[in-house]
Amino acid sequence: MHAPSLAEFFRVKWSTTLEEASSRNRLLFKSVLIWTAALMAAFQPGLMSSDSLDQYSQGLSGAYNDIHPPLGSLLLGISGKLTGSPWPVLMAQLLAMGLCMAALVRSPKAREGRWGLVVMGLFLLTPTVWALAVTLWKDVMTAAVLLGAVAALKFRRPAMALVLLMAGVAFRHNAIIAAAPLAIPAVLQWAPKQWSAFRKSQLLAVALVGLVLSPSVVSRALGSTRAWAVGQLFLYDLAGIYAAHPELVSRSMLSNDTSGDEIVRLYTPLHVWQLFGGVEGARPISFTSLDSRRKELRGEWARMIREQPSAWLRHRWASFESMIGASPAPVHYPFHLNIDPNSFQLRVPSEGWLYKTLHEIKMRLANTLVFRGWAWLLLLGGIALVALRRVRQKPIAFCTAMSGLGYALAYLFIGIGSDFRFIYWSIITVFATLALLLTEQSPQEAGTSERGPAASPSAGA
Repeated sequence: MHAPSLAEFFRVKWSTTLEEASSRNRLLFKSVLIWTAALMAAFQPGLMSSDSLDQYSQGLSGAYNDIHPPLGSLLLGISGKLTGSPWPVLMAQLLAMGLCMAALVRSPKAREGRWGLVVMGLFLLTPTVWALAVTLWKDVMTAAVLLGAVAALKFRRPAMALVLLMAGVAFRHNAIIAAAPLAIPAVLQWAPKQWSAFRKSQLLAVALVGLVLSPSVVSRALGSTRAWAVGQLFLYDLAGIYAAHPELVSRSMLSNDTSGDEIVRLYTPLHVWQLFGGVEGARPISFTSLDSRRKELRGEWARMIREQPSAWLRHRWASFESMIGASPAPVHYPFHLNIDPNSFQLRVPSEGWLYKTLHEIKMRLANTLVFRGWAWLLLLGGIALVALRRVRQKPIAFCTAMSGLGYALAYLFIGIGSDFRFIYWSIITVFATLALLLTEQSPQEAGTSERGPAASPSAGA
């Protein structure tokens, strides 16, 4: 007899390890708890940018505006009032992301379940995931809720999925682009099978209307002040055009706010906020003044895109290229580093060894493929093609991939900056789609499991 080869040894180990679904499920649950506890210990109460602090302040005061959709502000405020800190929100978003991904990789089948553990390990250990998951941003809250919707779809809970999709859109306005593809399987699961395609399309239309209206419903319920957030996009695009053609500013509605030379100094494809903050030698443009000039600004935006399409497209591409890290330049704002200066005495325990270790890891990787969006989008595109070939057996996987791709690509036209965090949901869909390609039941299998095994012919004899 010959001793087994090393490859044979590992093959046997792989085929016999964690054979029972209950063992795999316990390992998944423990992994999520350890992951959450480690990140909480290192980064609590959660990293916070000026945006996060503004939302926290609004939540504490109860005075909201819809520059930031108020649902996230509400949760941060409740946390602050109850505990004096936003740490419960950090814990909630970490647990939500971890447990929902664990639900996606679960399978009663041993082979798929073991590969699911591999996907889960990659998800938990990838710095792109955890480096942003510890930041109290609406992008992360949105991703956590949308991931919950995908998990609900896997377990055929369409009503829950639709509620979570509406919550996702209420956390971030443009999440409607991510939610729309996921509404399709939700409607197909909810609608009776005997319904015609026309009736199902009507239900889908109603669901989409609900998604569109959810942010305004939440804003009205909380008494949020309208701030016309889309005005940022119009101004950003006009600045991109006028920076290329400063001679056109003299006939712009902005001529009283700025000049051609000032626009050249103010404009950067990296973010709109420099236009409002100003720089040396260039006056800031008042954001609050845009609301009273909606009609004029919207009209000038449409006219200048028609007259200067090349300048507009160059501006749009420059912003998108920076966001996905497609240029040789360092990645723009791949993650947040700390808690910005604040009056709430919130700080991260940066002297701890765990914080220092994780901080060093993400800093070393900041300009690698790990934080370059183009690499993630190429990977997601390849996975989407695999899901397309199996769309009849794995429809949720395909819709999840389309959700992530559509969400990221839309920034080519609607982005107001180049922050890497804007495509965080797209990163998460890479892992979610992989998990579903492994574990999602086909509609036929799901229908069989819901009906239960057919009665034996001899039953009752």
